[in-house]
Amino acid sequence: MSSPKDVLNLLEVARLLGVHVETVRRLARNNEIPAFKVGRGWRIRRDALINWEDTQQYQSRQGTILVVDDDSAVQTVIRRILEKQGYRCIEAEDGAEGLDMLHRNRVDAVFLDLQLPVMTGPDFLRELRSDHMDVPVTLITGYPDSDLVVEAGRYGPVTLLVKPIKRGQLIQAVRNMLPGSVQFSE
Repeated sequence: MSSPKDVLNLLEVARLLGVHVETVRRLARNNEIPAFKVGRGWRIRRDALINWEDTQQYQSRQGTILVVDDDSAVQTVIRRILEKQGYRCIEAEDGAEGLDMLHRNRVDAVFLDLQLPVMTGPDFLRELRSDHMDVPVTLITGYPDSDLVVEAGRYGPVTLLVKPIKRGQLIQAVRNMLPGSVQFSE
């Protein structure tokens, strides 16, 4: 008989996989992950998840994009746009969490806010460049004239988007960061 620790809810699975909970919910609804219903919620056995992850190695068809922003509304907008285009999005609320995500996931591109708690955007970028020099970065900020933009520019080439971000700007930024990806429909 399995213990409660052997059965995970969707939030626990999302944290283990480093994806958004809605991505796991969609996988469960589409029978793409070994999940089962308990009442109105989905559950996944830990051993079945491990076996699935070993055999499937779930990856989006386009790549994985890390969004580092302390504004959950900005994270949600970016994630929704990019997931509809086939990208896997992982999110972090501050630079330290973003670095942790980088160490646990293969990341193809980063959207980075400059004014973050715990660690500023430029500090995050400096750490990113020490281990992941080739990962393309787009800075997102409401303060394009700030000293943080100048400081971030010291750590290699970056693109700058000014908040509020428009859908077309976001799509063009991804095209520029990941030119080998399939073209979007706008």
